[in-house]
This record gives sequence, C-alpha cells and structure tokens, in this order.
Amino acid sequence: MADISHERARIARELHDTIAQDLAAIGYALDSEIGRSDTHPESRKALRAIRERITTLNATVREEIFRLRSNRDLAPQEQLLAELQSLEIDFKVTGALPDNEVGVELGKVILELARNATVHGGAKEISVDIHPEKVLFENDGSPARERGAVGFGLTGVMERLLDIGWEYSFAEDYSQVEIGRVS
Repeated sequence: MADISHERARIARELHDTIAQDLAAIGYALDSEIGRSDTHPESRKALRAIRERITTLNATVREEIFRLRSNRDLAPQEQLLAELQSLEIDFKVTGALPDNEVGVELGKVILELARNATVHGGAKEISVDIHPEKVLFENDGSPARERGAVGFGLTGVMERLLDIGWEYSFAEDYSQVEIGRVS
C-alpha cells in the first residue's frame, strides 16, 4: 500500500508541475490578449471561450491531483457515485461494483465512458446496470466520432478492461456499451 501511495503522490506532483502549471500560464497569456485595447471584439469573444475551456480543464486537472493526494479510501461503488455526481449529469446506477480491484477498474471505466458521453456526445442522462459478470452502460448522447475511431480515452478503457480480464462492445451509435468478462 505504501508503494501505491508513493506512486499516487508522484503522479500528483507531475500533474501539478507540468500540465496544471502550463494550463495556468496559457490562461494568463490569453488574459493578456483579451485585455489588449487593440484586440478585435470578435477575437476577444473567441479568446474568452478558449479561456473558459482552459479554466474548466485546469479545474479538472486540479481535482485529479486532489483525488490522487486524498487519503480517503472509498469503496469502488462510493467512488463511482461521487465521481458521477461531480459530472452534473442525470444518472441511474443499479447493482453494485465488487469491493476489490476489479470494482475499482470497472468504476474507472464507467467514469471514462460517462465523461466521453457528456463531453463528446452531449449526453444529459446515463444509466449503468451492474451485474457480477457484465455491466451495461447507456446514454442519450450523439456519437461525435466515426464508428471504429478510438481515442486515448477508449484506448485506456480497453487496457483497463484487458488487465482485469474483461472486454467491451459498443452499439452502432455508441449509445450502449456492454462490458463483460472475456469468454
């Protein structure tokens, strides 16, 4: 457990010292451009939108740093529910994650799918149905990518699932994801 705590602290430091600091610097540079008297009003509007996105992204990184440094050890189900609540999306979870490493990893997978559904698909509602051998994830969003396109988030989902002997499959429109043990 000490090795895990040490690694979490190391990752938190790296996130703080690199990404969080760079995002803050970019934000300050944008503020400077927004405040210039010769910045065109249309450009100022576009720069403010970019600034808002950077502020949101920086807050997300800082929340992750806090989670990594947090000494609270929540059960996987409690962690999932807390994380879903922070997304400010309507959600329904039936069933419970196992209280072990498989549950931890499944919770992280579900959370990544929820983030993808909201950020990339504009979902307003998600539903998660958890069973001992499978999980069904549904959302009301629209796919923002072509079928078969896999980004870093879905690559991470696939890797997490393979590490615990599980796999996933998507509905054609990405509205459903079925997660189950590798047969």
